[in-house]
Amino acid sequence: PFPSGSSEPHYSDMRTSVFGPLLVALVVATQSAAAQERRIELESGGWRLAGDLLLPAGEGPHPAALLLHKAAGDRTAYDDLAINLAARGVASLRLDLRAHGESTNLGEFLPEEDMETLELLTGSDVDVAVAIAYLESHPRIDGDRIGVVGSSYSGEVMAEAARATGYVEAYVALSPGSFSEASMDALDSSGAKWLFVNSRDDRHLLWLVAELEARSKTAEIVVIAGSAHATDILEARPDITERVAIWLAYRLR
Repeated sequence: PFPSGSSEPHYSDMRTSVFGPLLVALVVATQSAAAQERRIELESGGWRLAGDLLLPAGEGPHPAALLLHKAAGDRTAYDDLAINLAARGVASLRLDLRAHGESTNLGEFLPEEDMETLELLTGSDVDVAVAIAYLESHPRIDGDRIGVVGSSYSGEVMAEAARATGYVEAYVALSPGSFSEASMDALDSSGAKWLFVNSRDDRHLLWLVAELEARSKTAEIVVIAGSAHATDILEARPDITERVAIWLAYRLR
């Protein structure tokens, strides 16, 4: 997702090479062999938030990425991205936001009962702030090199948290359908690096690319074929998982 002529890393299309996927798989398997993963639990306004912290090999301190799922999703959507990040020396925290996955001690968000359970999501930006504070305080993580990946509703959630508590180094937004005008207007002044990934035929986001281009001179925007939404993009296009990992590793270098 870099402009042509950029001095930044070039993404070759791994699908055009017989050896590319094999080499990537070998590198990921080798470098992740010494990585350490453990389940953690964070407290946020009475919610017990479950997460998986994956630390790369070595003492660090490492850069880190907080990975946030879509509505009615959970942290397992980022399993492959976490492995890709670890292979590039980036720690990650896959988090179940309140009312999702294993973080349901005060209730569960159920799409089929949308209006009755939607209020459970109020305060999710506090969850993001708590998770970032945890990463910043971890002895093996560099608190000055943190990124966040948001997906669908959590794209706006991470932006709300940033406006309230301060921005980290880099953000990736996968189909941020609820991304507000306030969040878009703050992109350039935030001082952070932003990458947006959207599907061309995602009917919920036909407006987004034009708005981003009109409101920001610095945000990077990638539009891919298909209609996959949010973390479904990573499942439909494994090459995007790798590209996001490369982008974060570079921005958090």
